[in-house]
Amino acid sequence: MNTNLHAQEQKEHRDSVNIPDKGITLSGDSLSLGNLDGVPKDSTNTPKEASVEAKEKELGIKIAKDALPSVVNTTAKDSAVLNVKDKIFYLYGDAKANYEDLEIKSGVLVFYQKENMLWAIPVLDTAGKKISVQEFKQGDQIFTYDTLRYNFQSKRAIVRNAHSKYGDGYVISQQVKRNADGSIFGYKSVYTTCDLDHPHFGIQAKRIKVIPDRVIASGPANLEVMDIPTPLFFPFGMFPIKQGQHSGFILPTYNLDNYKGIGLQNLGYYFAISDHLGWATYVDFFSKGSWASRNNVQYANRYHYNGNFQINYSYTTAGSTSYGESQPGGTRDFNVVWSHAVDPKATPNTTFGASVNFGTSSYNRINQVDYLSKVQNSYASSISYGKTWQDKPYSLTVAARHSQNTNSGALSITLPSVNFNLGQFSPFQRKVMTGTPRWYEKITVSYAVSGINEYNTYDSLFSLNNIKFKDMDNAINHTASISATYNLFRFFNWNISIPYTEYWNTKQLYLYPQPDRSVDSVLKTGFFTSRSTSVSTGISTRIYGMKMFKSGKIAGIRHVMTPRIGLSYTPGYKHAPFNYLYQTQDFYDRTTYSSPYAFSPLGGPPVTPDPAGSITFGLDNNLQVKVRNKDTAGNASTKNVSLIDNFSINGFYNMFADSCNLSNINMSFSTNILNTINISASALFTPYVYVGGRQTKQYLLGAGRGLAQINSANLSFSMSFQGDKKNEQEQEDAKKNSDEVNRLLSNGGYNNYYDFNIPWNLSITGGLSVVRRYDATIATSTSSIMTPTPNLIFRGGFNLTERWKVTADFPLQFQEFKKVSIPGANLAISRDLHCWQMSLNLVPFGTYRSFSFLLQVKSAMLQDLKLTRKTSISPLSY
Repeated sequence: MNTNLHAQEQKEHRDSVNIPDKGITLSGDSLSLGNLDGVPKDSTNTPKEASVEAKEKELGIKIAKDALPSVVNTTAKDSAVLNVKDKIFYLYGDAKANYEDLEIKSGVLVFYQKENMLWAIPVLDTAGKKISVQEFKQGDQIFTYDTLRYNFQSKRAIVRNAHSKYGDGYVISQQVKRNADGSIFGYKSVYTTCDLDHPHFGIQAKRIKVIPDRVIASGPANLEVMDIPTPLFFPFGMFPIKQGQHSGFILPTYNLDNYKGIGLQNLGYYFAISDHLGWATYVDFFSKGSWASRNNVQYANRYHYNGNFQINYSYTTAGSTSYGESQPGGTRDFNVVWSHAVDPKATPNTTFGASVNFGTSSYNRINQVDYLSKVQNSYASSISYGKTWQDKPYSLTVAARHSQNTNSGALSITLPSVNFNLGQFSPFQRKVMTGTPRWYEKITVSYAVSGINEYNTYDSLFSLNNIKFKDMDNAINHTASISATYNLFRFFNWNISIPYTEYWNTKQLYLYPQPDRSVDSVLKTGFFTSRSTSVSTGISTRIYGMKMFKSGKIAGIRHVMTPRIGLSYTPGYKHAPFNYLYQTQDFYDRTTYSSPYAFSPLGGPPVTPDPAGSITFGLDNNLQVKVRNKDTAGNASTKNVSLIDNFSINGFYNMFADSCNLSNINMSFSTNILNTINISASALFTPYVYVGGRQTKQYLLGAGRGLAQINSANLSFSMSFQGDKKNEQEQEDAKKNSDEVNRLLSNGGYNNYYDFNIPWNLSITGGLSVVRRYDATIATSTSSIMTPTPNLIFRGGFNLTERWKVTADFPLQFQEFKKVSIPGANLAISRDLHCWQMSLNLVPFGTYRSFSFLLQVKSAMLQDLKLTRKTSISPLSY
């Protein structure tokens, strides 16, 4: 940069620079400077009187009386010219001026010292296009412009064609007057959330006022889309720009419902109670008399806790629902949701959490919009507190739980549920270990005690006034275990375990089936104790098979087998000294044994009438291959690929049984193919002959029908595919805008956020269940048939274009491969409109046929600027 401070060099510049009263031109060059509307004369500007003796002494010069109170630092790439006579300073080429917290960038800066006025002028090319950077920055406020006049004394400015950003919104004004306090008056302004220089839409107002960090206010305004005025007029506009949460109205949307009529939904108000607490309340009204209210309280204390509490209520007039729920006086429903989480770092060794969701059975079916919420048939709640002791093996958990089935109306409340655990420890272990551990030092002990109080009823009968202690179910369990593991002959692991459980119950329930298919019951109350124990031991090892290849894609194959064999003993609980089981006859007049604690919250001893001494056996398999490949640099490397994650066979032989000693054989299999396709399967084989639908003592092998036959089998698979993301960086930038993303991810209970970065995706889940059904109509029949039950679900989406996306969810139900139905298919079509987003959700089949249309602005600042249309086209009954 050339700094020219004397009049002689200024005279030389006059040959190429002409400065008329109304403009500046740069002759002989392809660049020109934009016209100025005359040099301003600010009659209100008077120099401040102040003592400057100290500064004069420091600098060694006299300071003019009209000097500014602070230093102005300037830079320019091309040149700097000083007109001493007229006290005018010129800066050419990417000029910049810094004064206190103010920074101004421009193609050309001209400072008039007499008026303390700074002019900022753009540089234009031959086509009249601005090519210089024109930017004004003061504190957090930044805007671009064409021309600017700034008075250093009054700190006021006049700006032409200003583009300002406030939060998620932008203000574009033909002319702006900026005051010393930072407030702005705009003339012919547009407010928009579109970040383009020429926005797709905006709210046009002749006059606006901006109060920084507070609000943008306007007079009468009109919404324009693509420069076309719409019929939507506003008598005034208020756009909060205060950072953080603040109170304000939530604008409603209209809705047309086939059964409720014309509706106004989500009319509400948000109360910003504090930085840690906010409350939003909404109401819905429909022309046929139905209405609803929703309240949502959110609270958070960073690094400590956060939570959300919702209470919803709705009244649906008779005949206004398509689901057969209405009552003569109308249907009243409610729903309560509470979630709470504590930061683990805030309270070490202590946890507290809550997930509460309960309400009336018909709330979701009548009030929810999306298909998955409508078909939800259960509520579940849990509130838990946990405590652990540092360097101690103790832990305590106290919880309250609730479960509710909206189809049957069954309701279960658990209050409280207490668990105290003494973790596994070695009572005989030396405090200072030296040498090899002795055999008794490997003995470990654990203990736990659980207590529960449970109340079961139906939601239609539930009332706090009806709860009595005698209707509750109570139980306490004590569980202790002694175990040890030893290594034998280097290659074998031997383990032994002796668990013991004591049950304390307050009720015994005896059920006696009757010939007429009814059941007589006898209930006894009091304090009842019972206990169970067993002994088990087993030996396992691993057998490795490996084959390596010197060349080829496959470097090697490894097969790992883990055989197991063990012994277990369980006493018979129908005999003394236990006598815990009672004898009864089932509906087929067969003698059976049942437990009076079958319906106890924590159960009772296992239903094993006779002693069981079993030889257990099993075999696990794992198969892997090592594959050669090369990285991007051409370096050779290998990678292990699992072909079979697990293939296991399990069973046992009961030595104490008088017949049918051999159990059914269980087989299971799981694998993952290319980290994309997950496959799992299981099968149950029986070694016995079935006659008349009942198992006999005869083995299939003795009847000449092989070792075993399959009784049931299950196969399930899932696979997921997607195209490569087009722009990873754009997606990461979008995630950083948490306010917008979080709002789009949860808006009214359905997903409005679509990732257009993924060109396509497809997921398929399915399964096949096969059950052998024996002929029980003929007592001597040994025939059977295999009944398959397949299912298949397709989920996926693809981009028709860069901005059109289609997603679908199609479950298929098969009836023995003879009939196929599509229950509850869901189709969504979305269009990315840059600053807007359009979506159409359609459920074309099933009970909950419906569609919803949404056209909304993406930014959270104008989240209420949207058009919605929702309707249900379901039949009048199930």
